[in-house]
Amino acid sequence: MAETNKRCGFVIRVSTDKQARNPEGSLTNQLQRLQAHVEYKNTACDEHWVEAGRYILKGVSGKDSIRSPEFAQLFADMESGKVNTVICTALDRISRSVKDFLNFFEVLTKYNVEFVCLKQNYDTTSSQGKLFITIMMALAEFERTQTSERNRDATIARAERGLWNGGHLLGFDLDEKRKGYLAINEQEKATIQFAFKKYLECGSLVETGKALNANGFRTKGYTSRRGKIRSPQKFGRTSTKTLLTNLAYIGKKEINKNLKTQDQAKLAEIYRYRSVPAVWDPLVDEDTFTKVQHLLSVNAATKHNGTTEFKHTYILNSGLLVCAKCDKPMEGTCGTGHQGNKYFYYHCKHCKFKMPASEVEQVIIDHIKMLGSREDMIEAMVREANSQLQKELPQLKTQRDALQRKIETTKSQADGIMVKWTNMATDDNSIFLREKLDELAKQRKEAETGFTAIDIQIKDIQRDAIRKEDVMMAVDKFNSLFDTLHPFGPRGHKNSPIREVSPNRAI
Repeated sequence: MAETNKRCGFVIRVSTDKQARNPEGSLTNQLQRLQAHVEYKNTACDEHWVEAGRYILKGVSGKDSIRSPEFAQLFADMESGKVNTVICTALDRISRSVKDFLNFFEVLTKYNVEFVCLKQNYDTTSSQGKLFITIMMALAEFERTQTSERNRDATIARAERGLWNGGHLLGFDLDEKRKGYLAINEQEKATIQFAFKKYLECGSLVETGKALNANGFRTKGYTSRRGKIRSPQKFGRTSTKTLLTNLAYIGKKEINKNLKTQDQAKLAEIYRYRSVPAVWDPLVDEDTFTKVQHLLSVNAATKHNGTTEFKHTYILNSGLLVCAKCDKPMEGTCGTGHQGNKYFYYHCKHCKFKMPASEVEQVIIDHIKMLGSREDMIEAMVREANSQLQKELPQLKTQRDALQRKIETTKSQADGIMVKWTNMATDDNSIFLREKLDELAKQRKEAETGFTAIDIQIKDIQRDAIRKEDVMMAVDKFNSLFDTLHPFGPRGHKNSPIREVSPNRAI
């Protein structure tokens, strides 16, 4: 049975800041109507309704209201029992989304909270009202689904004809005379063409964005249908990539673009991604667009800028490779042959001995691969590494145990003083008792600080301990990766470096 006392939460909302700033506008009108309804229930119906809270949403769209801080507070008050009846002037003050409203209605049911809407005359304080609102929301959900399907079908049908379905695109303006057509914006056209040209030159999204910004180019600025101003912004990596991958710039319209990355075979025909010729003129030729897509793909796969000259990584520098003739360290360098081919090798400055980098590095690679089949060698290396790592562990544990005992001793002494305080404390000796407690507190704090620091060191050592299984898995991973990643030419070619990264990084 419903409670006699109605603790009412007033939900009041306006969509724009302009409405919110009007002192005699919709906010005030809604509040007065809700207060008048409560007064009517108290006087004419002899019921007891009170205002328990106001949840005022200023400049909040109906599609976002349920996720606002005000509704979060309302839900908390409903859960605590502060509010047991929610009142609004119209359903759209709660939400303009049927899905959100149904979720809201579920929360009402969960906390046994009643709902009153003045305009639509919904009142769940009675069983008839609950039934009526449930039926109405079900019908509304059905109608919304039907409308959504019709809109989707119409949107796809327009897209199939190559028409633009709305939104603002840099480089184009909406054609005012022909709906669905785009007219080239000559000023912004220069931005698009500069971006494609620059990326082919530098091969970097970040550098292309910087170049766009340095030349005064910005993203699209416009005013929405609701009057919201979108100011032009500087280009970043994401906005630059979005520009360079947009098929609209070569005169094509993408359909179901948001489903492009899904498995197309599993999608119904109507939801599959595809592109069709658009009704507007292109801004970029297809050859340039294709080159940019290829470079983007290669750079993403290799993690290397395909427009810059590759530099060999000499993994055996810094004294790791020693000359067999004079026992001096060898260093990596390169040279250019008669036909312009670049060669990479290690050489000794003292006896001038040289060795091709690919040969000596391949020996290292082969040894690392060989480790994958030598579990005994890996076990020995792990044992030695852990022995060195944990050499100081026993001493640290001894220190930690000593500090733990000191903490317990000082605590015991302090507890003993506190127990005897009543019998021992006098005006003359109380100061000495306090001093003793302060000294014990200081000792305990120092011991706890030391204990924490040593405990962290012990845990760090234990965490850094090497497991044989981890090393075996790393070596196995190195083998599989090295055999598949050759982004800059076939292995074995005399001009091709072994890898763009060192074996250590591959592991």
